[in-house]
Amino acid sequence: MKSKYFLIIISLLLLKINSFSQTENLIYDELVNTKHNGFYTMPLGLCEDWPEETTTREIYINDFELLKRSGIKFLRISFGWDAIEVEKDKYDWLFWDDFVKTGVEEYGITMVPYICYTPAWQSTEPADSFYYWNKPPKDFDEFGQFMFDLTSRYKKWIKTWELWNEPDISIYWSTQDVAEFGRFTKIGAEAVKKADPEAKVVLGGIAYRPDWIKSLFKDHGVSPYIDIVNCHNYFETWHHNPVEEITNYVNDVYNVVHEYGSGQPIWMAEVGYSTFRQGAKVSDSYTNYYNYEHTPEYQAVDLVKRVALVRATHQIDAMAWYEIKDLPPSDEVIGDIYNNKHLGIAWADHSPKPANFALIFVNNLLKDPVINIADKVKVETQNGSDCRFVSLQRENGDVLFFAWLQTHQQEKRSDDKSGEVVDTRVEKINVNIPFALKGNATLYNELGEGKEFSQITRKNDNLSLSGIELKGGKIAVIEIKK
Repeated sequence: MKSKYFLIIISLLLLKINSFSQTENLIYDELVNTKHNGFYTMPLGLCEDWPEETTTREIYINDFELLKRSGIKFLRISFGWDAIEVEKDKYDWLFWDDFVKTGVEEYGITMVPYICYTPAWQSTEPADSFYYWNKPPKDFDEFGQFMFDLTSRYKKWIKTWELWNEPDISIYWSTQDVAEFGRFTKIGAEAVKKADPEAKVVLGGIAYRPDWIKSLFKDHGVSPYIDIVNCHNYFETWHHNPVEEITNYVNDVYNVVHEYGSGQPIWMAEVGYSTFRQGAKVSDSYTNYYNYEHTPEYQAVDLVKRVALVRATHQIDAMAWYEIKDLPPSDEVIGDIYNNKHLGIAWADHSPKPANFALIFVNNLLKDPVINIADKVKVETQNGSDCRFVSLQRENGDVLFFAWLQTHQQEKRSDDKSGEVVDTRVEKINVNIPFALKGNATLYNELGEGKEFSQITRKNDNLSLSGIELKGGKIAVIEIKK
């Protein structure tokens, strides 16, 4: 009997030690401290929403397993105020207690939640109204109390708290009153800090309007309450801009934060590209031109492009792709009922889409600190070229080169409105890199499938890559070892 009890005690101790070690491995510091001697890191994460009324433990365990096998360490989640506090001061923590503890202690996931959705008892709309949840609460202090209680309950496992989601569009903050949202944010932020002085407060991620942040910081004094700024991006899905414009968007956000804020770290903790299309139509903001757009295959290409473009800005401290998996047809969603169900890197049953392999590839490729060397690299292209590129150097001297032909160019579209145009574009480019690189070069596609690239000339302290073939709808990634 003694040996039996001894084994039980040892098992419990090992479980406790394992849980503690997983908590110690959380990467909150890495999400805000990204500069390394002039080189930069940018952890990649995933996003997901879990409606408590339809989500089973099996579903979120499968989600956690997908993160584990994909090498992803942080996850943006959502706490629904409306579902947790259905009645004043009556909390239902059952779902979230197991979710948070399991995700953090058993899987070592760093959770970065946002809190959203006004409960019916606090809404200015009737409880049976479809949009009661997007109205500002009647009493902001009730939100403060909820944030205090939520932070107090989970502060052992969670260290960042994002106050609302996409308040710069009316579907999430119906009044679009910036001053009102500023007061709301201050009350929420004070409650978080009261509950956990070590926690970081994240400004509710904007959908696409840097001017919203500017107004909050410049006109309404919100900056001192905010530790991290979040911005979202869905160019070519819910926005007409080409993905290549994402760098201008990042620069706009960065300039606002540094001029009117205190230089807070910036996340792009919701970014994506859907695999939904009905002929040419994707959404009210975007239509397909080529036949590969908004397919699972091209989502993988877009993911690699988008990550490389954002990484090259040196201005985003963490990036999270929305979302883990597609949604079943029966699930209810907010807003666009089509694209919102087809944003996952996996299918609804958790089997991988091509984008899952692309995420694993680019996450491994860019796990080390890098610096943008585009100003040093020379690219020879044909006249009127559609080539776009990103060039990065690792701290150890390796060079990474990403190149593609830009897909969305409104001014170059013909009158064909079918969305089924075949992209026959092919270009060859030559690249000169002014470094004495002696290692092998590997050419990868968006899935990380690689082969040796041998069209290399080395002379003095220069390396030339010749005849790199670019095709419409594809991406070429070349890694040259030091």
